[in-house]
Amino acid sequence: MRKILISCSILILLSGCVQDPSPATLETSTKKSEELPNEYNEKIALLENTVPKEESYFFQTKEFKIYLPYAVDFIDISKIELFSDGNLVAEIPNQESIQLQDKHILVLQANKRINHFDSVTLTDAHDNHIEIPVGDYYYEGQSSDDTIPNNKEAFIRSKHYKQAKGSLIYTIEFTKVEGANIQFSVPASIQKIASVEEQKTISETADTITYEFRIDIPKEYFIDQDITNLNLELKAEQINNSLRKTIFKAFIPINVDEYSIKAP
Repeated sequence: MRKILISCSILILLSGCVQDPSPATLETSTKKSEELPNEYNEKIALLENTVPKEESYFFQTKEFKIYLPYAVDFIDISKIELFSDGNLVAEIPNQESIQLQDKHILVLQANKRINHFDSVTLTDAHDNHIEIPVGDYYYEGQSSDDTIPNNKEAFIRSKHYKQAKGSLIYTIEFTKVEGANIQFSVPASIQKIASVEEQKTISETADTITYEFRIDIPKEYFIDQDITNLNLELKAEQINNSLRKTIFKAFIPINVDEYSIKAP
């Protein structure tokens, strides 16, 4: 994936005074304003003609990420719309709710529950509407965020991850907290696709406890769905009586080509 340097022009007004932009900001602003229309349109066409063959499964959240195949830092985004099978499901018009990470990952703040979308439309500063197919994004369940007293909260001491041939194994060591349980899970739809083994306690000391969590996704699913990539989210929650808090999350991408690699 081609990397493009990203920077932002920021105009700051303080007590009626204008702060001059830095040389780097001026350079980037000039580059964008003078960019040839043909070059801009070619980059847009590359995004719009993307044919993603992937599915992504996440837990519900107010902040979510969209992984685009190419950099979009050359676009001055003023609004983003999310569509599911051609129907508008969310509109994010506030630039403060739109961030860009690593030049190609949109980080969005949503004020409503979103269950699915498969395309996004970016509106640029010239009011052009750029439609980008992104594959199927599914959001299920929820992430818990109860407040657990500091002296009762578990922390990660170490973690190890192995992945090959559709088999995923996470081994995580937590600090041991009396009366607390750790529960791993993946979105419900992944549980229907994959073989999910019950988490195991593989070691325990007076101060720590180590768990192993494994799931296996069959290659046949990729063939049946005609996809090349499947992304999923794994989370671990700490449960103290009626309190529940998500203390670990992992984004796990799986490519069909890895089935030629020996399983862990």
